[in-house]
Amino acid sequence: MSAHLAPVPTSDLYTWRSGIESLSPLKPPCPGLYGEQWQKTHAGILDFLERFGAQAVELGWTDLDLLSVHAQHGTIRGDYCGALVPMPRPVEFIDADRVSFGLLTYYRTQVGNPHPRLRGVSIWAYKG
Repeated sequence: MSAHLAPVPTSDLYTWRSGIESLSPLKPPCPGLYGEQWQKTHAGILDFLERFGAQAVELGWTDLDLLSVHAQHGTIRGDYCGALVPMPRPVEFIDADRVSFGLLTYYRTQVGNPHPRLRGVSIWAYKG
């Protein structure tokens, strides 16, 4: 009998960038994220990492807060997805508790979210 090991959240910009760059924008990484939506999400995440990555690390965001998906069902289980997956539009700002996409905002500690937040796996670690 093997023990289930929970993913360990990381706050390392290099790991985040390497993980996203390891994924092809032309090949969907998981169920629920296909075609143009995945291409826009991939490009948007790279843009976010360039503009806000260092700030996200300083504010204590982790890969599981920002870039997670459900370990078996991908983005079909949205309650396991991080703030940036799928990305609805470019990020306008980030602070300790939220990521703003303009009219849409992701709250890290939103009422109704389990605490600690349901944990998926980093999108680059998805195995299906």
